[in-house]
Amino acid sequence: MKKLLGIMILTVVSLSISLGQTQKPEKKPDKTQPVAEKVSSNSSAEQELIKLDKEWGEAGLHGDAAVLEVIVADDFMGDSPTGAQTKAQHIAEAKTNAPDITNATYTADEYTVRFLDPNTAVMTHRASEKGLKKGTEYTAQHRSMHVWVKRGGKWQVVASQATPIPQKSTP
Repeated sequence: MKKLLGIMILTVVSLSISLGQTQKPEKKPDKTQPVAEKVSSNSSAEQELIKLDKEWGEAGLHGDAAVLEVIVADDFMGDSPTGAQTKAQHIAEAKTNAPDITNATYTADEYTVRFLDPNTAVMTHRASEKGLKKGTEYTAQHRSMHVWVKRGGKWQVVASQATPIPQKSTP
């Protein structure tokens, strides 16, 4: 009888151990994914940022300092093939270049917006400009990356990097 009781206890303990091991382990957060993947995209905020970016592009092309003053943050840091820029330098360059540019169009597409948190977003896109610069036709394309921050309920760009897309030569 003692032998049978021992076998039953051993069976129950073995069964308990084996059942305990078949439970699914607790899922830990995936730390290999960037934080941005964990913040849900807000479609209206994304559309607002795309609209602001297009306004910024048009304002820069036409030297519209009033629009640039609102969209570009006071602590703006810009970097492009012409060098690093503050907000004041960015606006001054736009105002200086605008009189030489006529019949110009600015088109931006291929947008990607990633929210790091509800008040910070990173945007990438492609932009194209076409027009006349000092009477000569020109076409230019670039890829950009911008960091947008929402302050006081308004989105502003705090950092920007632009890289020219080389023009394909025609044979």
